[in-house]
Amino acid sequence: MKWRTKWVAATILTVGVIGIAKLEDMDMIDKPVTQYVTSGADFIAMKKWVASFIDEPESGTVPVAHETDRSTAYESMQPFQEGVIVSYSAPHAIEAQSSGLVIFTGITRQTGKTMTVLYDDGDEVTYGFVGKFSKLPYTSVKRGDTLALMGEEAMYLKVKRDGEHLDVSLLPAYLSGTFE
Repeated sequence: MKWRTKWVAATILTVGVIGIAKLEDMDMIDKPVTQYVTSGADFIAMKKWVASFIDEPESGTVPVAHETDRSTAYESMQPFQEGVIVSYSAPHAIEAQSSGLVIFTGITRQTGKTMTVLYDDGDEVTYGFVGKFSKLPYTSVKRGDTLALMGEEAMYLKVKRDGEHLDVSLLPAYLSGTFE
């Protein structure tokens, strides 16, 4: 489908959800509909449902690219807040680890420009000290998509799995892709 059709479908879904919430607030709907769409898992389910209508069929070919694993090329990692600050020798693009949904882009007091992605496997990953956003909030992403560009030679990383912050000592394995 063309991008216009996708935006129209997304707009209709958004207006529908907001409209139902407003009708519920005005007591025009007796059933508590909004309680069914309150968690990240609900957003993932809705994204998959909508994507099933608008995603284009795969061509059967698999693109192959030479991957350089920048995540293991970090110079240092220091605990900060509930995550870590990872230092690199040079800024680079921050790429999506798998399919998911961008749920936040903005500026926070602790981590400056910050982006949070809710991946389809349930991991909620926050990237901070970002230089330039490449994706807008509520944009779906696929593995390898550029999420943002680092502003400096360091970034903040925080991972939530099953509602709990991943222990800082496990983040090096998470970055290298060896943590399951």
